[in-house]
Amino acid sequence: MMTQMRENMPLIMWILVGAFLATIVFSWGMGGFKNKGQLDGVVGKVGNKEILYDQYNRLVQDRVASERKQDDKKQLTDADIRKIRQEVWDELVRNDLMAEFQTKWGIVTSDAEVAYAVQNNPPSWIRENENFLKDGQFDPSKYHEFLKDPRSAQLLVMIEKEYRSSIGNQKVIDRIIAPVFVSPTEVQDEYQATTQKLNAAVVSFPVKNFPVDSGSVSAAEIQDYYSKHKADYERPEKRQLSYVAIPIVATREDSSRIVETAQEALQRAKAGEDFASLAKEYSEDEGSATQGGDLGYFTRGRMVKEFDSTAFVTDTGKVAGPVTTRFGVHIIKVFDRKHGADGDSVKASHILLKWKVSPETDERASQKAKDFSDAIKSDGFATSAPRFGLQVKETEFFQKNPSGNIPGIGSLLPAMDFAFGSKINAVSHVFKTKVRNEDSYVVFQIKAIQPKGVALLTDVQSQIRGILVKDKQEAAALEAAKKFRSRVTDPQTFLSVASRESLKVDTTGEHLRRDYMRGLGSDETIAKTLLTLNPGQLSDALANSRGAYVAVLISKTSPDMSGFDSQKGDILNKLRQNRQNSVYADWLAQAEKQVKVDDKRYLYYTDY
Repeated sequence: MMTQMRENMPLIMWILVGAFLATIVFSWGMGGFKNKGQLDGVVGKVGNKEILYDQYNRLVQDRVASERKQDDKKQLTDADIRKIRQEVWDELVRNDLMAEFQTKWGIVTSDAEVAYAVQNNPPSWIRENENFLKDGQFDPSKYHEFLKDPRSAQLLVMIEKEYRSSIGNQKVIDRIIAPVFVSPTEVQDEYQATTQKLNAAVVSFPVKNFPVDSGSVSAAEIQDYYSKHKADYERPEKRQLSYVAIPIVATREDSSRIVETAQEALQRAKAGEDFASLAKEYSEDEGSATQGGDLGYFTRGRMVKEFDSTAFVTDTGKVAGPVTTRFGVHIIKVFDRKHGADGDSVKASHILLKWKVSPETDERASQKAKDFSDAIKSDGFATSAPRFGLQVKETEFFQKNPSGNIPGIGSLLPAMDFAFGSKINAVSHVFKTKVRNEDSYVVFQIKAIQPKGVALLTDVQSQIRGILVKDKQEAAALEAAKKFRSRVTDPQTFLSVASRESLKVDTTGEHLRRDYMRGLGSDETIAKTLLTLNPGQLSDALANSRGAYVAVLISKTSPDMSGFDSQKGDILNKLRQNRQNSVYADWLAQAEKQVKVDDKRYLYYTDY
């Protein structure tokens, strides 16, 4: 076996190199950049470390190729490509941040650590490679034979580099999450939350039953609240954009071409060509094209009106069309009919040619946008727009957000990055996106910048008034609950006083403390308080944002600790993992601000 493996070593090497490149953690550059106009080939920076366009784009293409290789039938959508671009970007940024903090914290990974990892912890793409399997299991002896072969040297250099990076990264992560601690009491409390139940009778005092006249909130109260809570009204920097949109609209010629193509498919079908083969060739219905256009059996009313009415009057074995619907143009072939309890049904296949804009029409819209963008440079944004028959519109002021959502435009991360990476009056490149659900080419200009600062009292006083009104309602509800509590001494008087004062008594039913409970809603803090009582004991007045409550505990179960010993390890790991993930995510967000991540992908992609 080893002799055969040595003979096949060149082939194995190529297979492993391919697997390595497909699963590599992105940590090195991919060469220089061919200058694109005024662009400098830098798609972003992490601190002082540049991320080159060639590097980034090559990694994206490698990931796309890997995705397609995993499922050669899967059609990657624009959304899939955008997701891949973002994943690659996030990995590059994280890797560079880790390298930055390895240097900052003096973290060193020794040759011995790398050698041990390579020898004893080969990556999954090696463990799963058939050349290293024996009876379906990874065989370390085959792997160690491979390591000894001189022809493995080049690949091992790459593997070692990755291990050095990943080991260092893990040391950074270990340092970040080291303070995380979960106590035995927390583990036991988490277990009890899933086993201990309570049942209580509750009298509620909802805040809505205590209306407060907003006019009763004085200017002095508003000013006092504002002075004490100014930190709550710190506002981030906001931007406002002017923009023009050139819609990409199908022309009459575009529609005529689609109908002509449908007529061509129809003639071929009527001439006797295999309909399933024609559907695979022509149809743009992702759901049925690969199945030869097969739609199965369907009853009347299941399809859109035009399609439905044609299918049910077409004879079995016949082809009909072209049928125009809002989806496009259909060619329909009926294969069978049957009668059933739900009415008549038809078995049919179809070819769908969707309404779409031709490349020529798209190019005309794109060229108009580019011409407008060129005209701006000499004549300005507002002057050029009327000459091109375009209307200048404005967004509301908006703050930077990770979704890239711009008011009136929608999610467009490149435009978001342009908006917050450019100066006042700067004009963007041409972007392709949807504006009010219509595909368009869009050009933006920075119209106004609202700097970071504390919102003025005049801007937030109505908001503060609402908060103070709610505070007064909550205070009134709690006071009513306290007065009620002062009049009751035991479960009997609890019920009699509630009845006399026409107060509704709800019984929660038996629930775990995190469940929704009648009268209380979902409030684990109140539930835990009730569990400290003995059956028949009254609570003090309790409160949350919904109102105030007085309750009498009817019953509670003892925590079932029989399964605790077998589950405490899993509970500990889950709590610790959740806490570590939270700590790491918080650190990562702060690290990006501290090191400063500059994303310039908007200069290279109209949509990512």
